[in-house]
Amino acid sequence: KRYFTSQNGNAVSGMNKEHGIPQSWWGGSTSGIGADLQHVMPSESDANSRKSNYGMGIVTSQSWTNGSIKVGKGTAGNNGTVQLWEPADNWKGDFARAYFYIVTAYEEKSLVQKKGANTMQNNTYPKLQQWAYELYIKWSAEDPVDDLERKRNDVVYGIQGNRNPFVDFPGLERY
Repeated sequence: KRYFTSQNGNAVSGMNKEHGIPQSWWGGSTSGIGADLQHVMPSESDANSRKSNYGMGIVTSQSWTNGSIKVGKGTAGNNGTVQLWEPADNWKGDFARAYFYIVTAYEEKSLVQKKGANTMQNNTYPKLQQWAYELYIKWSAEDPVDDLERKRNDVVYGIQGNRNPFVDFPGLERY
């Protein structure tokens, strides 16, 4: 836990706004996907930098961790061994549901960065690679929606006027 106050909405020193799905996959825009709070979360600056623009998956050869995420190499389906980041168990479902939301809300958007192709496809459905879809469904079941995630969904709705249906309707990702 971190407690701090900030003025004028500025980031506190040592903290970043982390995009669960890298902004660069869609060209680095600070609007649309790049501004959608459903996948923008607070992060330590060092952790955010180390996860770079890697996809999310199971890290089997760890090169760095801070206890909340780990970074290293892992298998990305038929893409072989690639650089990945993996959230801690108590955040896996949260991030999985954020991915499901983004690929649903922005399914018409094309990837512009090659690293994104390890996790997603340039089509409308299914946007996620099969390995990622299956893993994120598993993570969503193992780390179910909790009160903190529901509250966050309510706050995001109050700010940007939309909700993550994968939080409101647990299990929706299976359909």
